[in-house]
Amino acid sequence: MPRARKVAEHHPEPEPVCGAGEPKVKGVTLSAQQLSTLLHEMRNPLTALSTLAKLLQKRLPPEDRNHWIGLSIEQECKHLQELLAEFERLDGIPAPLQLQPLSLADLLREWIPIYQALAETQGHHFQAVLPPSLPPVQADPRALRQVLDNLIDNACKYTPPPGEIRLKVELGEDPSTASQREVFVAVCDNGPGIHPENLERIFDPFFRADLSKPGQGLGLAISRDLATRMGGDLQVESSPQGSCFRLRLPTG
Repeated sequence: MPRARKVAEHHPEPEPVCGAGEPKVKGVTLSAQQLSTLLHEMRNPLTALSTLAKLLQKRLPPEDRNHWIGLSIEQECKHLQELLAEFERLDGIPAPLQLQPLSLADLLREWIPIYQALAETQGHHFQAVLPPSLPPVQADPRALRQVLDNLIDNACKYTPPPGEIRLKVELGEDPSTASQREVFVAVCDNGPGIHPENLERIFDPFFRADLSKPGQGLGLAISRDLATRMGGDLQVESSPQGSCFRLRLPTG
C-alpha cells in the first residue's frame, strides 16, 4: 500500500548544556582537541587542491573550457576555507550571521552551473526553474550557500541514477502579515523518498536514514538551524515518488 505523503514539522527541544568552552552543534559536544584535529586534517588537502586549481588556470588559456573548471575549483576551495574558519571560532555560541539584502537571482546564476555539474557527474538530470523577477531576500550569503549545497548534495546522493534533480524558486505570502512576501527555494528529486518513520528524525544531528551512504548526518541539522537563524525555516515533504525540501526565506 503506498505510503502517504508526510510533512516533517519543526518541534524545538531544549538544548543540553555543554561544558564551558566546548564547541556545540545542536546538542552535539566536541572537545577542543577533536575539533582542532578535524580542522587540521581538512585544511591540508584543501590547500593542496586550491594550489592545483591555480596551477591549472595558469596552464590553460582563458578561452579553454577547462579554465572555468579550474576557476570553479578555486572558488569552492575558498568557500570551504571560510567555513573552516567559522568552525575555528566555535565556542558554544553560534557565530553571528551577516544578514543582508541579497539578489537571489544573481547568486543562483553563479551557483547553478556548479550544481548542474555535480548532478551530471552522478548520472542525474538537473533543472532549475526561476521566476522572471525576484525581490531581494534577507539572508547570509555563506549560510545560504551552505544550505543549498547540502540539499543538492543529498538529492544527488540518495537518488539512484539516472534521476531528476530540480531546483525551483517561488514567491509566497507570509500568512502572519498582509504585505510581507517570502521566497521559497525547493530542491526536489524523484528518488525512493524518506520512510515515514524517519521523517520526524531527518533533521536530528547524526541521524542517517541510509547508513550505506557517506556522510556524518549533520548536513540537514545544520541547514535547518541556519534557515531558522536567517528568519526562515526548512521543511520536507516525501513520498515513494521522491522528496522535496523547501527553504523559506524572508524578503529584504
